[in-house]
Amino acid sequence: MKNIIDSDFGLFAKIAEVDVFVEHENKLGIEIKRELIDKNENTLVFQVSVTNNSNEPINVYAIEIGEFIFPGKAIKILENGWGHSSFSGYREKFVSSKRRRWFLKRDQNPFSFNSEYGYLKGSLISEWYTQIVQEDKNLVIGAVTTADQFSQIYMVQESSGLRVRVTCQVDGLQLKPGESLRSEKVVFVVDSEVGHGLYRLADDIKKYSKTRSVASPPVGLCSAYYYQGNVVSEEYLEAQIRALSMFPKRSGLKYIEIDAGYSVWGDWLEINSSFPNGLLKMADKIKKLGYKPGIWLAPLVADPKSKLYKDHSEWFLRDDEGSVVEGRQSTPVDFLPGLSLKVLDPTHPGAQKYLTKVIKQFVAWGFELIKADFTSGVCFSTNYVHPMTRAQALRLGYQTVRAAAGENVHILSGITQLSPLVGVVDSVRVGVDTINPFVQKMPVIGKEVNNYMFKENMRNSVARLFLNGKVWINDTDCFVGRLGTGLTASQEDEQYKFMRKYKGSVWIGDSLKTMMKSNLEQYINLFNRKKTDI
Repeated sequence: MKNIIDSDFGLFAKIAEVDVFVEHENKLGIEIKRELIDKNENTLVFQVSVTNNSNEPINVYAIEIGEFIFPGKAIKILENGWGHSSFSGYREKFVSSKRRRWFLKRDQNPFSFNSEYGYLKGSLISEWYTQIVQEDKNLVIGAVTTADQFSQIYMVQESSGLRVRVTCQVDGLQLKPGESLRSEKVVFVVDSEVGHGLYRLADDIKKYSKTRSVASPPVGLCSAYYYQGNVVSEEYLEAQIRALSMFPKRSGLKYIEIDAGYSVWGDWLEINSSFPNGLLKMADKIKKLGYKPGIWLAPLVADPKSKLYKDHSEWFLRDDEGSVVEGRQSTPVDFLPGLSLKVLDPTHPGAQKYLTKVIKQFVAWGFELIKADFTSGVCFSTNYVHPMTRAQALRLGYQTVRAAAGENVHILSGITQLSPLVGVVDSVRVGVDTINPFVQKMPVIGKEVNNYMFKENMRNSVARLFLNGKVWINDTDCFVGRLGTGLTASQEDEQYKFMRKYKGSVWIGDSLKTMMKSNLEQYINLFNRKKTDI
């Protein structure tokens, strides 16, 4: 641990219009201190504070918590991606991280590849936490507080060992003379057992961050993205409700969630003709049957055709060129009609007031679960009305949802970055969608795409399992057990057993109406997590 205690630390900043690294011992009037918050035989917790004692403002890109050599050869390295669908798993061969320029940009933190933020050329980048596994020991590094900054670990293989640099991004915020700021708290755990260090990290996140406690993970029916895409209606829900009569009262099913398709994205309270009697009556029907109604929405984006965007374009986040940020960040054609989603600025008072109104209305209608999706676009600009880091802005968006919903409503996240959500949401998607329903019927393509998505989802779910039940409830996405999706029987069995064994959330992506008596017991066992046949 001595090499970590004695490691270099400092600041990546812009001073007098020049990008510089400021060492902790400097003559620039920038006071940089590293505090050892906790220390025992195999654990260190550090936090760095910065005070501008100079006469001029500076812009802070990132705080370096430490840079050191971890001697020895790594057998494998845990790489954790920025978002829910980013790669999370062990690299058994050292692989330099490559920046994505065209597709799935949402999966990478763009600032982590910028030299002014502390990027090490040729490094493997892990966001939030990592684990370096050697023959006789392993090192876990991770941020145990996450509300203010995105944290990253850069690793480069050298002859003497693995060079490690740990940073917390401040995103260029200005620090005026006399002002101070602090990094996140970061833990370093050296241990001989591979699994122990990660669970210690989860324990420390729970210790240093105010995590939420959920009595029991949600078990529910997703209606109806995985069965028929973004098409949901009162008629479809009525059929699902009638089919619920097949299930015994103690089936374990708790939630029935209504997916996208009930409104134009952004105009969430203007319910379309697919629900002629409105969502209030549908929520009432669900509750009368003894279930809890849930609702899906994308709270921080809007369709450019929506009234929200047309009437209040000033509420939306803009990039450095003045264009409104696209919400998908998935392909080069995200701007096309039918794909384009515009990102709300979660710091704008108007956007906050509108979002509060929407969430309060859903709660008044009786919804007890809110799935907040497509929030990752908030972190692709820093031009917020009220300056703050991207982590703070994303967290603020979720805090607005939480404040409006109240403490008793279960909040589940979808497409988003992960670390700033600690302590705000109850459950978190930790992998990509189980399947893509839009391609499932395409010969060859459907099978290839859905096989790939399934494997990505399961790898992420396994790698992030240590967070489950301590930091939040892990959501492995929906179980899809019907035929014709392109998944093999062994893949369906793999996810089925995983969801039954571990106490994460359980969602079903099939239609109850088409369920056969032959597989009814399979679903009931999944809802109840019976231990038979595991």
